[in-house]
Amino acid sequence: MKFPDLNLREFSIWFLMAVSVAVCLPLAEWLSLSKDGDAVYLYVSFVYYIAFLVAVVILPVFLVRLFLKRTRPRALAWLLVIGIYLPCFSVGVHLAKQYWTAGWEAFSERSQPLIAAIREYERDQGKPPETLADLVPDYLSAVPDTGIGACSEYQYFTGKRAQNEFEGNPWVLQVIPPVAGIGFDLVLYFPQQNYPKRVYGGSLERVGDWAYLHE
Repeated sequence: MKFPDLNLREFSIWFLMAVSVAVCLPLAEWLSLSKDGDAVYLYVSFVYYIAFLVAVVILPVFLVRLFLKRTRPRALAWLLVIGIYLPCFSVGVHLAKQYWTAGWEAFSERSQPLIAAIREYERDQGKPPETLADLVPDYLSAVPDTGIGACSEYQYFTGKRAQNEFEGNPWVLQVIPPVAGIGFDLVLYFPQQNYPKRVYGGSLERVGDWAYLHE
């Protein structure tokens, strides 16, 4: 099919972007949660989400232009790109969610030795440790990292702050996950597992024994 008066270079770039979204979205999610991950990978996803919004907005414009002989060839070309992009975007989002879930479930499993050490300390001493460093060397050889490069450290709260801010729990583990754009998500572990459905200005999604706060 030929489209006269069409910028083929521009069309080719958008066509490749339309196809690539199904791969790039899950790849960006996987990379962001890897040991050497970085939030910068998620900005790739952000570009694709912006492109999705643009595609939805301009779709009716090109449908109207189909009825004008002068603009019909270009409208057909862009409708072809949009027609490919939208289902590929849907596939990419679905796969990215699967990688996201798998990544945080793996994190939950990696965190079990740290949680077990805190609980053992609590049983032995009658109270939770003041800091994670108190677990070394009797309960852990070293304080572990999260295994996610973009958020490698656990934050630990105990005492009145944990009880007042986190549903009465004696201690809490927290990780600040990588995000792109505006937002401040959290990943939380409550030893009492008493996660509310909505809290801190967002909703909580369970991932293993942890809860992911979507702001």
